Amino acid sequence: MDVEEIQQAITKLSPDELARFRSWFKEYENNAKLNDSKESIEDKVKRLRGSLKGKGALEALMEEKRRERLL
Repeated sequence: MDVEEIQQAITKLSPDELARFRSWFKEYENNAKLNDSKESIEDKVKRLRGSLKGKGALEALMEEKRRERLL
């Protein structure tokens, strides 16, 4: 289905169906934004790991996190 077909289908929705679609689409967009944010955070963590590598800080941080999980 291409964009034009989607547009045509949306114009045929009743007011109630359009309201349901809007609600669903807002939720869909919010989930997509959360996923984008999550990916950005993962990228930042990867960069941080790379910048700390070889300095001992990463190992100390990871050991601290392991200990926190055991408590």
